[in-house]
Amino acid sequence: MPALVSFCSGNLLEPKKTLEIRNETQKTFNADYFNLANIVDSFLNNEENKTEIKEDKENYRQEFISITSKFNQGNATSAYMEYSNLIDKLDSDIMLLNLSQILYKIGFFSLAHKSEDKIIYKNQYFDNINDLETSYKPKSQLSYDDEIFFAKIYSSIFFDNSAHEANLELLSKKEQYQKNDYYNYLLSQSYFEQKDYHKAQNAINKAISLNNENINYKLLKSDILFASKKYQDALDIIKKLEKNQKIIDFKDTIQSKKQLIIAQNGKNDKEKKYALVYKTYLEGNYEKTKKDCLSILNFDKNNDKIIALYAKAELASGNIERANAYFINAYRIEKNNLDTLIGLGDIRYIHKDYKGSIKMYKNALKLDKLNSEILIKLELAQRGYAKNPKDIIRTTQKLDKLPQNHFSYYNCAISIAQKNSVLKEEFLKKSLSVNPMYKNALGEMIALDLENKNFKNAKGLIKTASFTLEKNYYYYYLLGLYNQAENKKQDAIQFYKTSLDLNPSFEIANVKLLKLIPNKSEEI
Repeated sequence: MPALVSFCSGNLLEPKKTLEIRNETQKTFNADYFNLANIVDSFLNNEENKTEIKEDKENYRQEFISITSKFNQGNATSAYMEYSNLIDKLDSDIMLLNLSQILYKIGFFSLAHKSEDKIIYKNQYFDNINDLETSYKPKSQLSYDDEIFFAKIYSSIFFDNSAHEANLELLSKKEQYQKNDYYNYLLSQSYFEQKDYHKAQNAINKAISLNNENINYKLLKSDILFASKKYQDALDIIKKLEKNQKIIDFKDTIQSKKQLIIAQNGKNDKEKKYALVYKTYLEGNYEKTKKDCLSILNFDKNNDKIIALYAKAELASGNIERANAYFINAYRIEKNNLDTLIGLGDIRYIHKDYKGSIKMYKNALKLDKLNSEILIKLELAQRGYAKNPKDIIRTTQKLDKLPQNHFSYYNCAISIAQKNSVLKEEFLKKSLSVNPMYKNALGEMIALDLENKNFKNAKGLIKTASFTLEKNYYYYYLLGLYNQAENKKQDAIQFYKTSLDLNPSFEIANVKLLKLIPNKSEEI
């Protein structure tokens, strides 16, 4: 077991990295809105991307990128027609659901509905469809001409750097659209991009008053309040949304924004640092999580929360014994840390010490009685112990009362299922059944398929999400995994490099790349 003093070893990050963690908050908060430009630019500017999965007669990703490029340039009419034609060609429910999400985000609501309407197994995706409509759809009825007008405005604000011009054009239509909630949302966005936060807040308040169910509007309001340094008000909105169990699509965004607000306005420096690193963990960037944790522990070696978070990242990376050692270190410092108790339960479960894991999970449950992840794990441990059937029934009944949560199933997959690929696949499928667009679970499922040499399934999963994966760096990372598994080393190297070009802090791609070219780190 590593001693706590080992945190001061010479392999850790330089002290200045701690300051970078702190300063990252403000610039990150508003950077996670949908950015089609990144998808187009990364594709067009990288020749190696031509080696992508290309055996298929129809490459819908390339078609999507071509259409999106026209939208970004303000050619909304042509983009509308071509998106509509693309919908006609698609025959995958997941692709149609993903495309509907994109179309909702850019304001092509009628096309989003068309895409949803073409989904064959609507019952299976009922909650996802309903969530997208509630999250984005305006209350006001929009004609085709309205959608084209607003799409041009959207493009001007986000892709043409013309928020001022878009604002003037919107104001010229005020008499026509002032009672239209989506109009007020775009008006707010145009003010927000110009940093006129007072007018932005007035406009978004009007939009919300006209459509109080729209989650997208409320998230913009939290952005405005955050930018205005009204951190508690922004956090209040996020916490209310966090309690809304019906939200699926925005759940990841809500969690990220919550951590960024705390990182900016936490009670103390410890809480602020933890929140920003925890956000990195939530995004599935476990290698960076470990680096950032070690950077903090250079100066605060007895920080049990950071030690436990480091252990969680090690466990998620498959380093079970190393995770165990750090969970034990955290427990010695603080015995009532939720992450530590769950982690120690996980380690015991992995080693088939079901009685020990039950004890740890029950202790954790005392701290968070409605935590579905703990209940799922507790039920499994009780079944493994197989001595108290009444306990299993009670746990199952508690679990049945809680809404399904894609985070909980995913967290089970990357912890207690580390040595059981069948159980891991089951949890990942459950996570994706709740949220088919959850990036972390998708990546783990593809990695598992590649590990099991199920190349056909892995390729299919990459294809279904290829043209709609928001964080495009992750798409190229998945292609790197796929090509590496097929022993196409040079293609894998190029895809990992592209992933890092788009997101230099995505450490796992860097780790994979260095393993392929260990003596050529200067080339990266």
